Amino acid sequence: MNKELSKHLLSLSRKESNSRKRIRLLAVSFFYAGENRTNIAKRLNIARASVNKWVTNYLAEGIAGLDNKVIRGRPSRLSPKQQEQLSQYIKDSVASREGGRLTGEDITSYILSEFQVQYHPDHIYRLLKKLGFSWITSRSKHPKHSQEAQAAFKKFQLETILHTPGHLPLERIDVWFQDEARFGQQNPTTHIWAPTGSRPRVVKQQQFEYGYLFGAICPANGKTEALISPFVNKDAMMQHLRQISNATEAGRHAVVIIDGAGWHTYDTAAELKNVTLVKLPPYSPELNPIEQVWSWLRQHCLSNRVFAGYEEIVDEVSKAWNHFISVPERLKKMCNREWIKLT
Repeated sequence: MNKELSKHLLSLSRKESNSRKRIRLLAVSFFYAGENRTNIAKRLNIARASVNKWVTNYLAEGIAGLDNKVIRGRPSRLSPKQQEQLSQYIKDSVASREGGRLTGEDITSYILSEFQVQYHPDHIYRLLKKLGFSWITSRSKHPKHSQEAQAAFKKFQLETILHTPGHLPLERIDVWFQDEARFGQQNPTTHIWAPTGSRPRVVKQQQFEYGYLFGAICPANGKTEALISPFVNKDAMMQHLRQISNATEAGRHAVVIIDGAGWHTYDTAAELKNVTLVKLPPYSPELNPIEQVWSWLRQHCLSNRVFAGYEEIVDEVSKAWNHFISVPERLKKMCNREWIKLT
């Protein structure tokens, strides 16, 4: 019997945050206080064998003997080499230009054919998580896109120097992303919360009225400019660029990144002394983060909706845009890209 040691262990148990280790400390504390192991087991509502084990571990290893043991689980049914091969197979599928996607069933079949190991479908997803894979939303790319052209475009500092007035230092240049999206009565349907097992129906209109949202964002300072038009043409584009020009502070210059749409011509900015247009490489919409803004607007505000006509489309698209830009940090986080930093 060692009352001082018992008090010390009791004090440690009161400070211990892990409930399992706290019980072990209490059991050993009671043991050194002079209680027999049967009474300790009854008092703590545990098995007497557990008390024996904990006392033995403490005598052999001290406090460390009462720590939680690492639960390693069953070893993987695939060897490290097989896991590496499976990971490469999945990565190759992601990078394939043929499109499509792997399902759990596809991966189960591959493992069986390559390694003669049968996995239950429920266990495949645990294996994928262990290998570092997640079920995540993909981003689109055009089948004809050129990785070399995109890599060259991302040397954006040189691209900017070549296109903007030579007397301007880079720290006085604001980079904007610009694009247009069509919103109207044939909006897509998206996921909704509904009772498990149900097949909910949502209204999808068949009419054909649309409005076009011209949007521009500057991730560095959080500024935005938008214009809603019943059509897309050079006149509407020039009006939108004038908005960007007016939003650019005196002494600064706006570099506006645009795609290759037919109304995106360099002459639309000819009259604007503080705006320069820079075109994306062909087939490279993924380089323009405003594409993610359109997805956000559709997903959060404009899908599964019914619009009476053009006027209501304008109202609701305006509300959706204002809702998005009401949180500047969201805009900056979603649209910022490392390669547009000029200084």
